Amino acid sequence: MISLQKDVVKSIVNILVLDDPEARQLYLQSINNESGEGTQNSRQQQKWDFRYNSLIEMAKRFDLQYVKVSRGKLWEAILLVGPESELYVFFSHKNMKQIIKKGKRNHYLKLLNLFNGELDKLHPINLQLTLPLYDDTEEENTENLKGQAKLMLSMMEKDPSKVIVFAFDNSFISTVKAFAFNTKQEAVWEEDLTKLIEPNYRLVLMDDYVNPDKRDSKSTLEAKKEKKQIVSLKNIK
Repeated sequence: MISLQKDVVKSIVNILVLDDPEARQLYLQSINNESGEGTQNSRQQQKWDFRYNSLIEMAKRFDLQYVKVSRGKLWEAILLVGPESELYVFFSHKNMKQIIKKGKRNHYLKLLNLFNGELDKLHPINLQLTLPLYDDTEEENTENLKGQAKLMLSMMEKDPSKVIVFAFDNSFISTVKAFAFNTKQEAVWEEDLTKLIEPNYRLVLMDDYVNPDKRDSKSTLEAKKEKKQIVSLKNIK
């Protein structure tokens, strides 16, 4: 289902779950709240701006196209365009699930899923990620909604071939999964990409007050010990 190169998918996965302490510190400085005692109303937007801007840099590095979608005055989303004109969108798993179950029909995720007509022939795979009911009388409005989706993506030369969602969760144990939905907002495909997450040993070591650049491996320590013993024997002679 995913047509991106493995290196691209791996980069996306790690961008979504990365927690950069340096970026957070700069954010606190920018809002004059280094102590953490003040308000941080824009914290979530800051995290998403960091993710989106990192995705843009990655897209340029791998020569991929990206689309900036404005949803009102307060939110801009970045979508990646794959080699087969497929679109990749990004959400937290919690937010994606809430949108699919309770979101408005003109939410941009639901609008984008209307391009997945070819997936309507697939059976739903997860009842927890489907709408409890689908009213067939709403089908008459589908073309109107798809028109809104086309207008939203007017900067693209042609309609996307399909739309895939990357959903992540880093509340306790970081996970990333990819989903595809049919036009009825039912999940019909899923792939777990969690195995692609790279442990950030540098951050772990720094949190434990260990300088990662100065740590010695076991073999290095043994070599130093052996060299010290040789020097000591020479001094005895």
